[in-house]
Amino acid sequence: MKYFEKLTLPDFDLYPEVVNLLNSNTIDWNTTNQICINTTPDRPGDYVYGTGSLDLDWDNSYEYKDENGNKNIHVPPRNPPLSEEMFTEVVDIFKNTVFEDCVNELKKYYKLGRVRLMRLEPKSCLSWHHDYSSRIHLPLKTQEGCFMVIEDEVLHLDQGTWWFAKTTNKHTAFNGSKSDRIHLLVNVLDTTSSM
Repeated sequence: MKYFEKLTLPDFDLYPEVVNLLNSNTIDWNTTNQICINTTPDRPGDYVYGTGSLDLDWDNSYEYKDENGNKNIHVPPRNPPLSEEMFTEVVDIFKNTVFEDCVNELKKYYKLGRVRLMRLEPKSCLSWHHDYSSRIHLPLKTQEGCFMVIEDEVLHLDQGTWWFAKTTNKHTAFNGSKSDRIHLLVNVLDTTSSM
């Protein structure tokens, strides 16, 4: 594998806790299909703050028509932009849970940016893009028809298996199944120890 590496990290049974939090309406999927496990020190209860783009201000985006009458969306830059390094605190609702245990374990090996739950709805695909840092994926719920593509490599990431993905390369993910795909996604800023 060129862009993926299977990792040996401790097992964390996160999916039942995700289901409990969703069913109790403690958390919900916001418009970006993301839930941020960590946040900035000044927003201790905000699991939405770290979702979406750190550079672009989607809350103030607007639609316009160009000279040919085609619809476009203008998304202004965040002012000031956010950075991965700002997300240092576990969100209050995830403290003293298996999520905090997971984050603390990952910090032993990596310098972390945002740690998020990411949902990819049935019959959907992400844009072709690249990230500013590599990512670790832990598929919490996946099934046949769910794939990640980095450059020319296509891989189904096995449920319950930790994966290092070189997402600084162009990539996408798609869910061709009829059920949600849910991953824990960890932005890796640096490796703090060898594994």
